[in-house]
Amino acid sequence: MRIRVTYEILEGNRVVLPAHYNYHIHGLIYRTFSNELASKLHTKGFILDKRPFKLFTFSRILEKGNLIKNGKDAKLVFGRKISFFFSSPVENIVADLGEMSFKRREFSLYGQRIYLSQLEVITPPRLEDRLLIKALSPITVYSTFKKADNEKVLYYYKPYEESFQKLIEENAKKKYRVLYGKEPEGLRLSIKPYKFSVEKNRCIVFFKNTPIEGWTGIYELSGSPELIAITYNAGLGSKNSEGFGMWDIWRGGEKDA
Repeated sequence: MRIRVTYEILEGNRVVLPAHYNYHIHGLIYRTFSNELASKLHTKGFILDKRPFKLFTFSRILEKGNLIKNGKDAKLVFGRKISFFFSSPVENIVADLGEMSFKRREFSLYGQRIYLSQLEVITPPRLEDRLLIKALSPITVYSTFKKADNEKVLYYYKPYEESFQKLIEENAKKKYRVLYGKEPEGLRLSIKPYKFSVEKNRCIVFFKNTPIEGWTGIYELSGSPELIAITYNAGLGSKNSEGFGMWDIWRGGEKDA
């Protein structure tokens, strides 16, 4: 289930956010959730093999902001309104966010008072076994390795690497197991770059001062509709609840992601 939430500034005529704003949108979402749900998702989420899954994701801000550079302190300046998509395969999570958005109405975002001005429920698209999709937020998958001194190093895979495809599929199957409590027997998922450039589509997003490498672009997504539907609602790959892996169907002629 997917919604689009729109907020307006209460004082002034512009919303100002850091260039790397994922952490602040993530915080806004958690402050909007009911206390019970926020606590559940923050402390444990949905557990599979001792690993937590939050099972929600969100897009980049849909409006274009003007980038103002001031050394390392880069800001994005928007108009009075900002909006983003939020989705989850667990309808209660989306319902909770929607209900609490209307109950609370006013929020704080990066020290600015904003209010919910619109909430739109998005009609789900028809999901076939082969789609062209665009990334609404960067897609990321990675592995953790240990160096000789036992220091942990993260390696983020590029979309043309075989492990990118493998880990995307494995991650989708894990989400299937979390949601349905059974093995995804015979289900498969494949993702391939379609309109993609390493230089254009590479994104480095700082989340709590930690750099995360992800990728935008247009991809061919194929396989079992059940897995495709899970990734539509929960996101592709890792770190979905931090604003990674949301996608929508790409229709030729649209601006590339």
